[in-house]
Amino acid sequence: MIKRLFISISMIMVLSITGCVKETYNMSMLSKKAHLSPGIAISAVKGSISLSDIVKTNETVVFDQNKLVILVFKKDSVVDLKLTDFSKGTLIQKIAAIDPTTFNLDDVLSHITGDFQILNPTITFNYSNSFPDSIKINLNATGKRKDETADLNLAPFTLAKPNVPVQQEITASFKIDKTNSNLPNLISLPPEMINFSGSAIMSKIVKNSQTDNVLGPNRLLGSLEIDVPLDLKINNLQFTDTVNNFMKDYGSDNDNTLKPENIQFLRIKISAKNGFPLGVSLKMSLYDSFTHTVKSTVDANGILEPAPVDSNGKASGFTETSTSIDFTREFFSSVNKADKIIFRFTLNSTGNGTQEVKIYSDYRINFIAALVIKPDIKLN
Repeated sequence: MIKRLFISISMIMVLSITGCVKETYNMSMLSKKAHLSPGIAISAVKGSISLSDIVKTNETVVFDQNKLVILVFKKDSVVDLKLTDFSKGTLIQKIAAIDPTTFNLDDVLSHITGDFQILNPTITFNYSNSFPDSIKINLNATGKRKDETADLNLAPFTLAKPNVPVQQEITASFKIDKTNSNLPNLISLPPEMINFSGSAIMSKIVKNSQTDNVLGPNRLLGSLEIDVPLDLKINNLQFTDTVNNFMKDYGSDNDNTLKPENIQFLRIKISAKNGFPLGVSLKMSLYDSFTHTVKSTVDANGILEPAPVDSNGKASGFTETSTSIDFTREFFSSVNKADKIIFRFTLNSTGNGTQEVKIYSDYRINFIAALVIKPDIKLN
């Protein structure tokens, strides 16, 4: 993290190693009290970075065999039914309730606003079944985001059953996607949580029921896995996060201390070749949580423009962008008046949400960044 805009370190390193001082001073002629305002340019830094450089595969973020990025959410023991659970119904059909369960996606999606479409999400119901009679599952799911809701609208489906007496248990899965449900609209809400509930209906043979005559565990165990491939369309999607003000000076009040308000301006110049089909803008606001006021904002519009894509939604080249991010004296003078910093990222996919884009882990950004700083140094 940046601490007081790394001013002290930057001053030393820039002057001694990499910097170019635009104004020079005869230090032997300075009195004990002096006012310096040198313009300092740090040599450009070149870099190249891909998504796989900063995000490694884990339980939540997966790269498939083609390097497509997929978000994965799992929930075990969503269904755990025994024969005694089928207590309601008729001789022919017995019903058991599936206990409600919740996927809490608040940490992932609660900070997101705007319009986007997830085009090909899936839910996989993985199960092991040792009931010899036919079982049909009625699975309900509702996504909730504040006052908005979206339902899965999935028709009941029948589970595979073991071939008794040769086979006592069968392991299988049922896939839920856009062909049999309203899943894309539910995921694109985007939900802060998804609530699942439902029922299982066992259809028994009236005469000589297999369940009554076969010894075995007679148990149904099921889990859910939600896969969200980053195959999407984005129009003005905003992600907002609030952090503690890491630039605030909590140190000495000594007049000789180099403080943020002593900076006339700091400018970051960026030239980039973007291989991601996503454009990025950034707003950084100093915020006082006690008075609920924004003290100052830096608006970095159009840091990156999205790369072009082919007919399959994969990036087909690079888009070059040059921009400057300016931190002014007014911004620095407000640093110590705020206890929080609000970052607001705005994303737009290629074509502003009109084209399908896919995010792969090997997409790359090549960039050149340079820093120009002009401090206002008062020596006493």
